Amino acid sequence: MKQDFRQAKYLNESGSKKGNWFLNRLDYFEFHQYPGYKKHLIGSFALFIFSIVMIIELMLNHFFISLVFCYLAYFSCLTLIILKRKICKLNGYTLYPSKIIQFFRHREKQINLKDFDSSATINRQ
Repeated sequence: MKQDFRQAKYLNESGSKKGNWFLNRLDYFEFHQYPGYKKHLIGSFALFIFSIVMIIELMLNHFFISLVFCYLAYFSCLTLIILKRKICKLNGYTLYPSKIIQFFRHREKQINLKDFDSSATINRQ
């Protein structure tokens, strides 16, 4: 799936079977691997596992406290997916901190204007 992002025939698509809604470069951006990448990847995975265990432990007795761990599981799982794909949504995600999106945005890969067919993508610059 990662290589499909770079194929010329999918550059401007956003909803095809191959597209998976992330190929439109106006809505998503790629970012570089940064020095603390592995630490954040392992931390996200560990937080996800911890959250799942806590949800299972607290679900029956303390339902509202387990909702906090549900959010932590969502947050860590989404961070893990973003870090593995190295593709992030430009406007952010539902209930996801905008500071982290800005963190990834500072590590955005530069867009090569020569591999585009769309003038809308060029106007983004």
